[in-house]
Amino acid sequence: MSESNDSQESLQLEVLTPGKMVARVSVPMVTLPGAEGYFGVLPGHMHLITRLKPGIVTYEDGGMPRRMAISTALVEVAPEKVIVLARSAELGGDIDLDRARASLEEAKARIASLPEGDEGHKEAEAESQRALARVQAVEELGE
Repeated sequence: MSESNDSQESLQLEVLTPGKMVARVSVPMVTLPGAEGYFGVLPGHMHLITRLKPGIVTYEDGGMPRRMAISTALVEVAPEKVIVLARSAELGGDIDLDRARASLEEAKARIASLPEGDEGHKEAEAESQRALARVQAVEELGE
C-alpha cells in the first residue's frame, strides 16, 4: 500500500501531557469526549480546535480496541492527524481499578458535603468526572 493511500485510511493520533507522550499511533478512527458530547474523527476530517471534557478517548491499535482516560484537554484535528493536549491521560490497562473506584467515592463524598457553588464543590465535581473516566476506561474493556 502506498504512503498516500495509508494516510487516507488512517490518522496519526498523538496524546500528550505536560510530562510525556502517552500515545502516538496510527488509527482508522478516534472518538473524543467533546464539551457538548462525544464525537468521532475519521481521516479527512475538517480542521478543528476545541476543548475536551474529562472522559474516554477510544481508538483501535493493531486491530485491538483501546481506551484512555483523559482530564480536561484541548484537541487539534487535521485531515491526517489528531493531537490531544491533556493535563493527564492514562491507558485503560495502566489504571489501578480499585484506586480509581476509591477516588470516585471520595469525590462523591466531597460533593455531598459541600454547598453548590462553592469552589471546593466545583473541584470535587471535576475530580469525580476524572475518576469516573478512569473507572470506565478499565471496566468497559473488561481489563
